[in-house]
Amino acid sequence: MRYFMHNKELSPKLEKRIKDYFRKIRKLELEVKFLNKNYYGIIDVESFRWLSNFDCFNCLTNCCVQFPYEFNKKAREVILENLKEYDSLTKAISIMKEEGMTEKEIKSSIENDAMLIPKEFENSVFDRCTCSSVYIDKSLCAIHKICIDKGMSLGEIIDTKPLWCSLYPLELIIEEENLYIFVPTSGNNYLSMNDCDFPCMNIEKAKSPYFRRENPIGFQLDEYKPFIENYYNVLSYIFGEKFCNSILESLNIKINKDIDEQYIKKK
Repeated sequence: MRYFMHNKELSPKLEKRIKDYFRKIRKLELEVKFLNKNYYGIIDVESFRWLSNFDCFNCLTNCCVQFPYEFNKKAREVILENLKEYDSLTKAISIMKEEGMTEKEIKSSIENDAMLIPKEFENSVFDRCTCSSVYIDKSLCAIHKICIDKGMSLGEIIDTKPLWCSLYPLELIIEEENLYIFVPTSGNNYLSMNDCDFPCMNIEKAKSPYFRRENPIGFQLDEYKPFIENYYNVLSYIFGEKFCNSILESLNIKINKDIDEQYIKKK
């Protein structure tokens, strides 16, 4: 068994805990096509009922606390074609210049290095994803913002950003042809490398006086909805509508599928 998006093997102890957990819960089992390969999906269907509110355009919490696992060619092209905006959002270009790099070296690094920066800069000059940015008073993904500003569709944004970032916080665990899928919740968070310990995934945190003072705008409690509703369009694009509709049917949830809750640009 291994965490699919993290490409990390599970310990025998954790593997047993995951199998024990899935043995006890109500599961939805169906064929899942993911990254052009068919898997036998074993889904913790109730976890998709977990309340969430991805009000990213009103959030001051910087959740991009680590480097993603890869940047594809499209992401690199978007950055190289929009270097001025990218640097305005992240200061990454300016920082690399201050470290003695030439513009040619910087462009080569963005084009070729795994994390868009020289390996020796990881966890030293930069302690988190170089696309993590603060725009005015909001913590955003620079690639995502540039894509929105360019008028890209949801599918184009997903195809550009690192896949892990689009799927987060959904957890995928692979065992040969089996794909275990669950949303991290208070009941299964101990099994996940991702977590639900952010206000967008924890309505109790959003109620706290500390969070309300730090984030006075947005995150209205009545806007918290089941994860499957907020992520319907994202998951439909990645896994297909059959995957999402099967979960909705199993949970007996009806939603407005025309509203893009996660990727919408808040005014």
